[in-house]
Amino acid sequence: MNEFTRRILFALVAAPVFLWIVWIGGPLFMATMWAGCMLMHREMLNLIRLQGFRPNTAATYTGGTAILSISIFPDIAAALLLIVIISIVTADTLNKYERQLFSLMGTLFATFYPAVMVLAFIMVREADSDPLVGFGFVLVLLLMVWGNDTFAYFGGKSFGKHLMAPHLSPKKTWEGFASGFIGAGVGLWLAIWMGPLQSYSFLQLAALPVLVSIIGPVGDLAISKIKRASAVKDTSTILPGHGGILDRFDSILLVSPVVYIYVTYFL
Repeated sequence: MNEFTRRILFALVAAPVFLWIVWIGGPLFMATMWAGCMLMHREMLNLIRLQGFRPNTAATYTGGTAILSISIFPDIAAALLLIVIISIVTADTLNKYERQLFSLMGTLFATFYPAVMVLAFIMVREADSDPLVGFGFVLVLLLMVWGNDTFAYFGGKSFGKHLMAPHLSPKKTWEGFASGFIGAGVGLWLAIWMGPLQSYSFLQLAALPVLVSIIGPVGDLAISKIKRASAVKDTSTILPGHGGILDRFDSILLVSPVVYIYVTYFL
């Protein structure tokens, strides 16, 4: 079985399960988000170590958990973020590692990049008092990203001639990038057609496919750049055919805060 087939088969099973967990919400959803975030921390820490730095593992896991708890205790969000920063700076300052500045930067990035983005995903789910609408926003987010990825892949494979960022990804093309806009639009249409967001029109949400199609590939390339610096193909091997959690959710991570800001301040 080739890698592409394994990737499709795994997605056919994993995607419905993940959507069901998002639909259920509550403790199961939160526990899944926490577990996923911890795995992302693990992958990011490993990538940073491969580059010769020594991020603080305990501080990253503890700080990530504190950041995610903002979704439960939003009134003390600022205090929690400050505590995380102070704790990480203190822990790395007391570390005997001579390249302390690089360790500190690695710890901060390994902590904040996955955790803040996962927190944004959680907040999209909780963006409306009606759980059905919150699920609808997540559905919009996921279907737009998946649609963008799918159309970009096949568009690039069929029509791709001009490389988009050869120093980061040898296969991404501008033709694939343009095709992704269509896929994101199809994803939005499907999400609205499914019903959770019947009170919103396509026109009200029309800016989202554009934003997702621009920001999503940046998230993908960001992880690609880190992997290239670490001289690895995948962030891990935990997901059959997909690599690691960061490999699968690279675009979703950066898109989540964009969708949260849009649905919170523009709808």
